[in-house]
Amino acid sequence: MDWFFSWWDGLSALQQVFACAAIPASIILILQTILLLFGMGGHAADHGEIDDHSALMEAGSPEGEADVSGEVSIDADGDADHDLSHQGAGIRLFTVRGLVAFFAVGGWLGIVLTDAGLNTALAIVLSLLGGCAALVLVALIIKWSLSMQEDGNLTLKSAIAQTGSVYITIPPERSGSGKVTLTLQEQFMELEAMTDSETPLPTGTQVQVTGVAGGSTLIVRPIVPVKKCGNENRTLE
Repeated sequence: MDWFFSWWDGLSALQQVFACAAIPASIILILQTILLLFGMGGHAADHGEIDDHSALMEAGSPEGEADVSGEVSIDADGDADHDLSHQGAGIRLFTVRGLVAFFAVGGWLGIVLTDAGLNTALAIVLSLLGGCAALVLVALIIKWSLSMQEDGNLTLKSAIAQTGSVYITIPPERSGSGKVTLTLQEQFMELEAMTDSETPLPTGTQVQVTGVAGGSTLIVRPIVPVKKCGNENRTLE
């Protein structure tokens, strides 16, 4: 760590202020990127929201039953757990990713500009502008990724015959909906799903998509044996 302290001591007071913003933001940005690569971290984290549908289903609430109203849950760079047409309608500037990008870009830009001998006031203004540009760019990327998902029928129909795994238990015979995770159009997604199976599909069950219901919910079937009560197995026909 000697190199860090040497570098830190070589910074001016203003540069140290910039560094205090840039370093934590950069670490968070790296962690976000790693989490996304492993299919974690998403839209809810951007808005500080909780997936109410998932919580209701896990609690066994009637509201957790099949939802075919047009809502799609997606977990990727777009990460939507709300009505896509609503999310795609405007730009959300102040998201977690946007603010992280603002501090990371603005902070490092401020350090570089002051190190280049630029006037202090001008360096601060340019670093703020750079941070704002990063904020807007992230918002536009999120808006674009959501707009790519607005046509739920087209997107979900392309999932037919794809395989994935159950994320939240799917009730039997379309009595309710759960969630599955799969890779669709090069994005790792979390989507609502129902099944015609006579037995519930527990978390971790490997499934194949056979259709789409209501334009927003996948119909899946197990591709591995599913244990029934009494230690009986029912295999896919």
